[in-house]
Amino acid sequence: MIYDSLCNFSDYLCFHPHFESVHAFMKNNNPATMAVGKYEVNNQGTFALVMEYITKEISECFIECHRKYIDIQLLSEGREKIGICNIMECKEDPYDPDKDLQKLVGEVSFINMIPDRFAIFFPRDGHMPQIKYGDFPEKVKKVVFKVTTLCC
Repeated sequence: MIYDSLCNFSDYLCFHPHFESVHAFMKNNNPATMAVGKYEVNNQGTFALVMEYITKEISECFIECHRKYIDIQLLSEGREKIGICNIMECKEDPYDPDKDLQKLVGEVSFINMIPDRFAIFFPRDGHMPQIKYGDFPEKVKKVVFKVTTLCC
């Protein structure tokens, strides 16, 4: 997992060849003005999901991880907490290959997501998004880039 300021994203381009496409997409598009939906980032399976939702109580959220995609998450509006954990310390539910989703049960620590930050969750990094930041739920507009893994 990586958590950093958005202005430092270019420091991570060497981690995966498709991160360059994500970087170009971020430079050429303003997520704040994009409609909710799915956008192709490159012709190699990387795409962006623009979504809006209201943050929730932690009891309404779950820990998840993926195998086929790396998540790069950034907010263009609002704030949220994301729970993070080491999946080796979690109980794993069965993996759903159609959704590329595995739910986990365990303890989490938290990062604070605000519009000038991003987080990268590699396959099998446990993360619990959509948690309210403060005392009250708030509207969030988020982009999640789904970057295909290159292994296997």
